[in-house]
Amino acid sequence: MQDATYCGCIAGCLVDEFTVSMCKSGAKLTLLKKHFCQMDRLRKWWILLGEEGIGPVKLKEWVEVVGSLDRAWEQAKSGDAFFPVKQAKRLQSLELTLTKQSHWAFSWEDKAYPARWRELRDAPVVAFGIGNQQAFNEGAFVAVVGTRACTQRAANLGFEVGRKLAQQHWAIVSGLARGVDAMAHRGACYGGGVTVACLGGPLHRIYPREHQKLAEKIIMQNGALITEHANDAEVYPWHFAARNRLIVGLAQALVLIQSPLRGGALISAQLALDSGVDCWVYRPDNVKETGERWAGNRKILEEFPDMGWHSMEELLAHLGKPMKAVAPNQLETELTDELLPIWNCIIEKGGAQVSDIAQACQVPLAMTARRLFILELKGLVQRIPGGWYVPRNLG
Repeated sequence: MQDATYCGCIAGCLVDEFTVSMCKSGAKLTLLKKHFCQMDRLRKWWILLGEEGIGPVKLKEWVEVVGSLDRAWEQAKSGDAFFPVKQAKRLQSLELTLTKQSHWAFSWEDKAYPARWRELRDAPVVAFGIGNQQAFNEGAFVAVVGTRACTQRAANLGFEVGRKLAQQHWAIVSGLARGVDAMAHRGACYGGGVTVACLGGPLHRIYPREHQKLAEKIIMQNGALITEHANDAEVYPWHFAARNRLIVGLAQALVLIQSPLRGGALISAQLALDSGVDCWVYRPDNVKETGERWAGNRKILEEFPDMGWHSMEELLAHLGKPMKAVAPNQLETELTDELLPIWNCIIEKGGAQVSDIAQACQVPLAMTARRLFILELKGLVQRIPGGWYVPRNLG
């Protein structure tokens, strides 16, 4: 590890010697001091959050009662002989999470902190992330949610909604889970938009593992991953339910693609209803889209029929933005009329077998196989075991 200098805060802000030497004059020194101060306060928030019985709500109340963060800090220090030991452990946790240069953290005092999260009663005191730290306040977000065990139709819808909303300059927020979440993120990436993933676990363990490349794609396209859990945190099932409040809290509106009668997607929809976030629920076809996986949609729409939508035009009208003409994806303009339907089928499904592609595109099986081979040669699709073809570079 390179030589380091500490700034003299509660545990010292670790900065390299080059940074210090470059900042020993005028405005740069002022900026460095400001950075030190911000890191000092972030560390105090993080350490106090680790006190027994203290969560975001109680910590905020504590600071309000005593009058300031520094007073709460002094109170904790003076009232607990074991405080230095606890402090060291929490600082180690923070340092472990921020070991990678690409990882960052902010507290609810920072300008980059999502403005809409400030309205949450139990907003995270400190959050960790990778990617564009400014993404949370640069545009209006739509949350796209749905069941992990979704139907192919729901997967297609998740991709279409993510893609077309991104093309209409909405940012997409979801949870990077299997099923609808992943398809919405992929759609947003394909549409050239920004998407943010709220994680239920720490940054260094992307879950599920097969979404590592999708996470990288999100970051490459100026999006971000964010979590309230440090890298040494144990992951519990309830963490994934708790992160739903962050997804909903970031969004101006929520779009429910598919949900059974129980599940995280329905919890998110209920959170949206309770918090005054507009909620728009896909209206399944009474003949073609039946079964238990659509039961949650039908339940909500029985009570709130005006929340339903069945086409992108209808959804965009609910969102208050009529659909605008958009330039075709550059890649699509380079494909021939014979290859484009095959490509669109694979993109919308997130991958499919030759027989399914042939049936969907109404092209003979042998001809479909030849066109897939051409797409392989172009580096656009990849054949995987089982005769499946999946798009490259979409995670």
